Amino acid sequence: MGQTRAEQETIIRWDEAEQIVHVYSTSPKTWRRCARLGLEATKSHRFRDGEESGRFYRLPLAEFRWGLRSKRRGGGNAAALAAARERRQRVGTP
Repeated sequence: MGQTRAEQETIIRWDEAEQIVHVYSTSPKTWRRCARLGLEATKSHRFRDGEESGRFYRLPLAEFRWGLRSKRRGGGNAAALAAARERRQRVGTP
């Protein structure tokens, strides 16, 4: 059956009270990225013919990072990122 590229979506949701990020994706590219990060699917959906159609993931909000990169601005401020990582390590936050 398969999906077109337009049908391959990823939904990310979280709330401050729960402190858990829920990710649902129908994109194999996102599945591979989650696998590289060490995330395991908690649940999956399948088409009637048995082909996998979507996967659910969960991760702690403290481990979730989200951002946008502008092609005009480059890769961001590397010094600020390194300083933030160093502060988190001193405090003991992952």
